[in-house]
Amino acid sequence: MTESAIFISGTDTEVGKTVVTRGVVRALKRRGQRIAVAKPVESGAELVGGELVPADAIALLEAARSDEPIDRVCAFRFPDPVSPHLAAANVGAEIDGDAVLALLAERADGPGFAIAEGAGGLLVPLTDNLLYADVIARSGYRLVIVAPNVLGTINATLMSVESARARGIEVVGVVLNQTPPDELGNAEAIAAHGRVPILGELPSAEDPGDTDALADLVERHLDLDAL
Repeated sequence: MTESAIFISGTDTEVGKTVVTRGVVRALKRRGQRIAVAKPVESGAELVGGELVPADAIALLEAARSDEPIDRVCAFRFPDPVSPHLAAANVGAEIDGDAVLALLAERADGPGFAIAEGAGGLLVPLTDNLLYADVIARSGYRLVIVAPNVLGTINATLMSVESARARGIEVVGVVLNQTPPDELGNAEAIAAHGRVPILGELPSAEDPGDTDALADLVERHLDLDAL
């Protein structure tokens, strides 16, 4: 894998992982970078015209200004908004870890950046015997952790950092998202105890649907050069 293969995971669901990923993708695209995006597994896809539409994967393609086929970006999509292993089981399917790895390898095979987004946190199960962290470790992608800048995030973020390193995953840094006006001391504590760079503290986006506005936030508040 190249040094520019980045996997973005959260400390939990609903932490703004997709919002951050879209902003990073568009910001790098505006810098003239080639971007290959991936959302290998997506639950909660909407059934439209008899086909499951993975909204997050499509949003990543839009952020990259790419017209690639969705199957190159998202290998598995399921209707139920639950953990991937259960979403697959609910429709009598099973996620193939080798297929996820093959997709990630294909996305990283070329110049520029490969940026993949996970589902929830690192220890989300893809099957009864496979966690997302295991796939990331085997892929060779470097990891960025998105955490909400709220009370309690120190513990959750440090556990994510430790889980990643225990599997040999290189942690590039942490993005603190939805930063409140009041200082909580999260960045300093996570950096000190986790010995991990804080890539930036993003405020809440006024319009999460505006990808260029997200890129503006990323350019102002995140250290893109660290990627």
